[in-house]
Amino acid sequence: MKYRWATFTAVFGAILGLAAAPAVAAPDEAIYVVGTPVRVAIAADGTAFLGNYGQGGGIFVVPAGAARASRTISTGGHPATGLALGPDGTLYVATADGTNQDVVGVVPAGDTGIARSIPVSAGLHPLAAGPDGTVYVANPAGNTVSVIAPNGTAVDRTVKVGAGPAEVAVTKDGTAFVTNQTAGTVSVIPAGADTVSKTIELVTDTGTSEEPHGITAGPDGTVYVANIKSSDIAVIKPGADTVSDRIFVEGGPQDVAIAQDGSLYVTSLLTQKLSVIRPDATDVSGSLPTDGGPGHLAVAPDGSVIVISPETGAAGGSVVRFSAAALAEASQGSTAATPPASAAPAATRADEAAAQPSSGSWNALPAVAGGEAAAVVGVAVWILVNARRRRAGLAAGAGRAG
Repeated sequence: MKYRWATFTAVFGAILGLAAAPAVAAPDEAIYVVGTPVRVAIAADGTAFLGNYGQGGGIFVVPAGAARASRTISTGGHPATGLALGPDGTLYVATADGTNQDVVGVVPAGDTGIARSIPVSAGLHPLAAGPDGTVYVANPAGNTVSVIAPNGTAVDRTVKVGAGPAEVAVTKDGTAFVTNQTAGTVSVIPAGADTVSKTIELVTDTGTSEEPHGITAGPDGTVYVANIKSSDIAVIKPGADTVSDRIFVEGGPQDVAIAQDGSLYVTSLLTQKLSVIRPDATDVSGSLPTDGGPGHLAVAPDGSVIVISPETGAAGGSVVRFSAAALAEASQGSTAATPPASAAPAATRADEAAAQPSSGSWNALPAVAGGEAAAVVGVAVWILVNARRRRAGLAAGAGRAG
């Protein structure tokens, strides 16, 4: 389900005439890779790992502060559809083996390849790792989450969750929170449990799913959920059974990440922005334009944020690093929109790519089945209508308050 958002930009743009609009380069540094990056994980030393969904698959390894990958971890030609970093630096990747069996590949810290593989069910698998090294594997096709014990060689147990598990976040106490995009719920799995302890509802006034997708856990155990349909971030306090607060973020927020200081960063595909929410704030503090429709993101130890935009054009996807300084300026309400000198236009990316340690080529994400595309269109229209109603309601409220 999550990869249908790679098609969202093309489908929605064709309907509303947005596809012809030029992409606005991000106000910081572009990272050049050869392929279609869809996932990002950042290690404690700032090294970024980028999962490639394009031809040849693999994982691009980008040193802290670098603008190009220094090497590529092979996945045997198979796409890397999920990434997670364990507390000891072990990298876990959702991919496939030589027999086309879907697996979670295990790459020990510093290694140049997959050391062993753990078979999982067929499908695209988002991953998350807990503080003790437990790995959670979302299975959207089966509406389950597989749990791999620390240093495990096989799936330890499988937990039934809601329909359409999209992402997983794990708190410091080892509790896993799973967004169920189709069901409109968040499943809570305590550390070591083989069943869900509680389910938190995220549905609209009409009883339909708010399309919860991205999820992140703060240092204090607070969980934040990006709801595509309701255009907000739901705030779930530690131990709570319901949503305590909501932060409006226009444009169908897809993913959310949190920094150590409590700042939230949110990507919105429809508005093509990275929004900044200061610690304890109740609304967006500012935003920065992204290079096309943004998808997944991650926060680095130096406070910078890496955002992936898995576009469907000939140039493949793009990866941009937003510096801590640019983010701090945005949090004060600035919305810089001028491309930096370091951000080369898409037309030159192929030349830049020649220096990359990979034999792949720029590729667009594979086409999504017609049913998925239709669902994306439905969500897009819902977002547009809902956003207009939301803005109208806020304007009316402001008028009454005045």
